[in-house]
Amino acid sequence: MNQMKLESLSNDLLLDLFELLDVVNLLRAFSGLNARFNSLLYDVRSYRVDLRSISKEDFNIFCSTYLHLISNRTIYVRLSDDEDTPFQCSQLQSVDLGFQLFENLRSLTFNSVSSDHSIDKHFFIKCCKSNHLTHLKFVGCKLFHIKIEDFQDAIDHIWSLPKLSHLYWDFWFECGRHFRIPTPISTSLKCLTICKNDCYSYDFPCLLEKIPCLQKFSMSSDSYDDDDIPLSHKFIPSPLNLNITKLTLLSVRSLRVMTALFQLLPSITRLKIEVYYITLDGHQWKEMIVNYLPQLKYFQFKINFNFGLSINDSTNEEKVDQYLSTYRTPFWIEHRQWFIRCHWVVSRTYLDMFIYSLPYAFDCFHLSDDVSNYHTKSTCSSDMYYCYDSVRYIGYNPLLLNKESFSYMQLINIEQLSLEFPIDQHFFSIILNLENLLALNVTITKENDQWQLQTLLDRASRLFSLSFSSSILAAMPPYPYTSSSMRRLDLECSDPLRRHHSYDKKQCMELIQSPLGIQCRILVIKVEHHVSILELIYGMENLRTLHVSDDNDKRSNPNDLVEVLKHYLPSNWTITRLGYGHIIIQS
Repeated sequence: MNQMKLESLSNDLLLDLFELLDVVNLLRAFSGLNARFNSLLYDVRSYRVDLRSISKEDFNIFCSTYLHLISNRTIYVRLSDDEDTPFQCSQLQSVDLGFQLFENLRSLTFNSVSSDHSIDKHFFIKCCKSNHLTHLKFVGCKLFHIKIEDFQDAIDHIWSLPKLSHLYWDFWFECGRHFRIPTPISTSLKCLTICKNDCYSYDFPCLLEKIPCLQKFSMSSDSYDDDDIPLSHKFIPSPLNLNITKLTLLSVRSLRVMTALFQLLPSITRLKIEVYYITLDGHQWKEMIVNYLPQLKYFQFKINFNFGLSINDSTNEEKVDQYLSTYRTPFWIEHRQWFIRCHWVVSRTYLDMFIYSLPYAFDCFHLSDDVSNYHTKSTCSSDMYYCYDSVRYIGYNPLLLNKESFSYMQLINIEQLSLEFPIDQHFFSIILNLENLLALNVTITKENDQWQLQTLLDRASRLFSLSFSSSILAAMPPYPYTSSSMRRLDLECSDPLRRHHSYDKKQCMELIQSPLGIQCRILVIKVEHHVSILELIYGMENLRTLHVSDDNDKRSNPNDLVEVLKHYLPSNWTITRLGYGHIIIQS
């Protein structure tokens, strides 16, 4: 048979193939191979540089050797400073790359920036220099050494980017999470997401005035009514923002915050909202929609709240039926055709309610641990089917999900899964596939259930994190398991009496030699002896981050554990004590 050589492909076809490959491996494989490939590599129309999961060695080689050569054709950069790639941003800062060279950069993402105190507002201002930048994301960034007011210059710089249209803000600072209002006005920003940052109702007029062209607004806030408005403030609506048509509100705990936004955004056509601890019935929703959101067409919501003291089953059901009747009016059923499902359970002496619109539209699906008194009803007929495709995170409870009310539930996009073995055959009729599963947390109560875990690991081809919340395997760590993709292993599990197991020297050595130990890059573990920490670091060749607990690490010890580890570990390892008995070691 004739074998086609790579060199026989046309330049156009090679260029198309190059754009599909990971840029780090692409450059390391083909750069310097011959003159033709060198020419083609620098004719690639655009490069997308994603530095998640790259090793420190490859990162240094890539930044020092290749990145400046492709900077003017790089349109996307994603930096990661998480457990798998610690100190990446500080390394980038030390080489002084000069982001002004990325003249065509369109999209920039910072992932989990938090590991070095040298990272400050000047770093982000320096990185966000491209006047062509349209998409900017801060994901899980925690700068606890900086106060939000000291970050004002960076916020103002971001707001002044001339072409920025999409901003995702997931940033935590020292002393609180209140979002800081920018000084300049952005005439380009169209989509804004603010995660885990509190905004008070009196902030909204000022904030919206700074983004007059905004079309989509998403916010998550944990502020309560009592926290929202000091007595000296009064909410006064400003000119209405008629451009915003899509609004997403998550973790809403303040009715005042919610209604303040509704008052300012009368053009909303799509609303998605997650509410906690606020009792809202169908009549109240209708009143707000008619008065504030007259153009609303698509409404997705879920509410968790306490419905008062539980009396008895029959009285509770009458109370729930009365509540559900407010969602069975012509407004809901005939005019809008919006249907809901209600779950309720007695928790201690209270009646807990969980209400959501159909089809379900949120990442996480909440299920009560108590299945003995679990009840559910819906305003739609039994022959109507609504999917749960949006669910990404769930704790599998076989006793509950086997109930008739969940007989049609099928989950196809699960990314995080918690479960207790053994699982039954019904599991795979609800969890249809594990192709998207990234994190698995398991509880093993019987030794002969271990084979079921290996079955799941074999089906989860993208699994990154495996953890044990409680296990009889505390005395026998999970050495025999194999996974083609697992990189994070959390062994800080407890036994049925909730006692955390400490791994002795023999168990640590067995872990080092096991398949999971060999490929592990992030390890969470509790050890009996200090020497095991060194053995793990020197023995696990792929290890990048070690979270280690040690009961012998005490303030009263004459030999400080951190100083001992610094003496014996190479200088490229950084040691951080979160508290006596808990140390993070990273390379």
